[in-house]
Amino acid sequence: MSIQNQMPLVEAVVRALLLLETSSEREIDPDVAVRGMEDIAASLLALDEEDQRLLRTALFALSASTEEPSYRRFIAGVGDMIGLIE
Repeated sequence: MSIQNQMPLVEAVVRALLLLETSSEREIDPDVAVRGMEDIAASLLALDEEDQRLLRTALFALSASTEEPSYRRFIAGVGDMIGLIE
């Protein structure tokens, strides 16, 4: 599967992480948010090395195509935030 075909999935993961990262305590319990982010990270870290690198490439492409600066910075940091292989 090409990176282009994976972009909707990559963007969905980024949006889920962003929701958990930025939700207030009234919206999502902070412990639940952290657990959700850890669960997503654990699932992505189960990818083999090649797929983790492919995901980093897709994150970079998504970041580069995003105009909103804070969203672009968040996307650019996702790979490091979850510990993907470089």
